[in-house]
Amino acid sequence: MARTRFPSDHGLSSRMLLTMFLLGLVYVAFMAVLIALKIPVVLVVLIAAGFLFFQYFFADRIALFAMRGQEVTPQQAPELHEMIDRLCALADMPKPRVAIAESDIPNAFATGRNPKVAVVCATTGILRKLS
Repeated sequence: MARTRFPSDHGLSSRMLLTMFLLGLVYVAFMAVLIALKIPVVLVVLIAAGFLFFQYFFADRIALFAMRGQEVTPQQAPELHEMIDRLCALADMPKPRVAIAESDIPNAFATGRNPKVAVVCATTGILRKLS
């Protein structure tokens, strides 16, 4: 793991681990329902593997689609790009793609399985409220 100037957050790590465990339980429950419906186990495993494959490789696009986020260039959103440039420099991380979602609700998120497909998305609501 890359060294950063920020201390590790054990509470955040614990919550992320709990979330992964609960998502795993959802998968197990889904597979149990399919087996209870008398679907062959091999087909159930293939369905679950397909869902996992799809989520792993397309999670960034799914999240942007769900929020109706659009990637923006530095010319379209210079302040947001500058802010992300500064944060990435402080954390010694590569810069992710930047997107904006049209929503009055203040929100922002980052997603991606590795730095090459990472994206940071902010809503127009948070951009109006924060300096």
